[in-house]
Amino acid sequence: MFAGLIVGLIWGNAFKYVYHRLLLHRPRSPLRTGHLEHHAQLGTPEEAEHVALISSPLNIVLLFVINGVPAFLIASLMGLWGILCGVLIGWTVYVIVTEEIHWRIHMNGWLPAGLRFARAYHMSHHGIPNSRYNVFLPAFDFVLGSTGRGKGKVTVRPAKN
Repeated sequence: MFAGLIVGLIWGNAFKYVYHRLLLHRPRSPLRTGHLEHHAQLGTPEEAEHVALISSPLNIVLLFVINGVPAFLIASLMGLWGILCGVLIGWTVYVIVTEEIHWRIHMNGWLPAGLRFARAYHMSHHGIPNSRYNVFLPAFDFVLGSTGRGKGKVTVRPAKN
């Protein structure tokens, strides 16, 4: 179960990176328009209306299907039934935590001391949109070289901590 949780957390981080980079920032992507609105509303009174990473219940169901079917197929093909539950729990926890942290970053909410770096890290994505696609755990940004260190303008509002 523990190994499955770790795999699920890594899977969630990888999925968020790919989804954000390839579907939300790729020209001509049908999902790009809503995400561009998220970027455009930064610092405006309407920002809260555009913060949610998952915008509807149908999208939540689709996310579970898109991630659950491959996990189920891999587990059945490789005989890894013992970790499948952990993988799905780890992935779900990652998605929920990412949504919550993203909300707190944009709404200047409280973040635990170990996650306060995430505010500056994520807000720099808004200054350099072609970098820093992970919200709070930049594992795949580092692995794939999209940290965007030292480039562009970083906008960070003071936190309510």
